[in-house]
Amino acid sequence: MKSLRSTGLTAFVAAVILLLNACAATKAAKRAPLTAEELFQKGMSSYHSAIYEDAEETFKRIMEDYPLSPQAVEAQLIIADLYYTTQRYEDAGAYYTTFYTFHPTHPKASYALFQKGMSHFKEVLTIDRDQTSTRKALFAFQDLVAGYPDSPYTAKAREMISFLRRRLAESEFYVARFYFKAKKYRGALMRFSTILKDYPDAGITDKVLYYVGESYTRLGEEKLAKDAFSTLIQEFPGSPFVEVAKVRLNDL
Repeated sequence: MKSLRSTGLTAFVAAVILLLNACAATKAAKRAPLTAEELFQKGMSSYHSAIYEDAEETFKRIMEDYPLSPQAVEAQLIIADLYYTTQRYEDAGAYYTTFYTFHPTHPKASYALFQKGMSHFKEVLTIDRDQTSTRKALFAFQDLVAGYPDSPYTAKAREMISFLRRRLAESEFYVARFYFKAKKYRGALMRFSTILKDYPDAGITDKVLYYVGESYTRLGEEKLAKDAFSTLIQEFPGSPFVEVAKVRLNDL
């Protein structure tokens, strides 16, 4: 009788041990870390479902746990896209910068540089405000054109460069006009000269020349005023400022 009880107890203990081991194995399996590819797919699922907080957390986990994996490289760019999508443009620009800086030969490097420019562009202010973001965007697009001339983003970058250069020229003109209206003509002339020197392709040279002529006229510098008006008339015959420039020239 004692032997049977002992055998039964042993069998019971063995069954309990097996059950505990099975539970432990199940828990261990649940705790087993996901691979970089599995995490990437999980992150993409959250991203496409617009669950951006979960997506960000997952992609950052890939970068931390698998920093040397191809998925970590892709995750860095997707985080930048995520920030851009959610209008966190400063953060987006920082991630795009890091991506193309460390992976300049990556097939998406020019895209990252273009998106860096667009991130700054989204924060461009009106011409009467600070133009720091305008300059940052311009530099990014110029770097793209110089470094990736064959990129599919280069043509658009050139368009953005033209727009941004005009924006900077118009901002400079706004300040120059402020000085002109305040009768600070020498200060105005310094600003007008900057436009003629730095932004000759901005499309506003004709009106700048007109105000240069007007500024010199008010300073009593008739010869310099005549030179400005004459250049305007000769170089920009179709300008709306030509007729008034002719009148001003005849009055000098």
